[in-house]
Amino acid sequence: MAMHRDPDFDRFEVVPLTGVLGAEIRGVDLAHDHGPETIAALKAALARHLVLAIRDQNLDPQTLHRVARSFGPFSGNPVHTPLPGLDDIVAFVREPTDRDSVVGDHWHMDLAWMPKPPGIVMLYGETIPPVGGDTCFTSLVQAAKALSPGMRRLLGQLRGVHSARGVYAVNARSGRLGLSGDQRELDRVETLHPVLCAQPETGREYLLINNVMTRFDGLTEAESRPIIDHLLATALRPEFMCRVRWQRGTLLLWNNPLVLHTAIDDYRGYRRVTYRTTVEGWTQVPAQAAD
Repeated sequence: MAMHRDPDFDRFEVVPLTGVLGAEIRGVDLAHDHGPETIAALKAALARHLVLAIRDQNLDPQTLHRVARSFGPFSGNPVHTPLPGLDDIVAFVREPTDRDSVVGDHWHMDLAWMPKPPGIVMLYGETIPPVGGDTCFTSLVQAAKALSPGMRRLLGQLRGVHSARGVYAVNARSGRLGLSGDQRELDRVETLHPVLCAQPETGREYLLINNVMTRFDGLTEAESRPIIDHLLATALRPEFMCRVRWQRGTLLLWNNPLVLHTAIDDYRGYRRVTYRTTVEGWTQVPAQAAD
């Protein structure tokens, strides 16, 4: 049976993963074609589907760098040490003998405590286990749609406090990740973002909720916690999710502020090597229609 394709794209195949989130892309070779028309078409597909698994790519770190910068400038990364000569590429390596927990094995948003969190995260699969290591996503656009009018009114008045406290320690547990920066300095970083946001380019509303939101501005952590827990529970409904199965040569892109993601730790005994980079995002904008 033929897979359902998104009919609005003819430069490559866009096959949705679920009814609300994610798509596979086939029929594009980014190592040789990352010109403006192809990148514009991929950005349009990403704006619609939020998560793209671009299959059958052949990218070394230098080529990944060139492809990523075709999407936009690097967002910066105050946590990880990059590859030599490539300040925007980080290698995530897991060896068959490793027993520590996988980095990112919890629902999160990358670098949400930055004033401008990355707009796009890109992860390329260089060495992939025969099975396991999937990445799961959930849509914060769908989470926003699920809010009651009263909750929308409340959230429209609030700003979330996003803290980098503990981020350094979590990443330090993996002995293979080089860390840069100062732990004490990073632990003091706090950034305020609106809770109910609108994406500047599309006007699409999303719920900016994640695991590093500690409280709401003007409220205590104890007062904030029940609401934060409720919002996370809303975001983590299975009907808002998709699950990407990795293959070697997959380039995974996601619209970072509009989704949460988690890495599945079920491939111990296998080697896995991925390369990550990010594209600069935007200052978060409050949704006007919070009524």
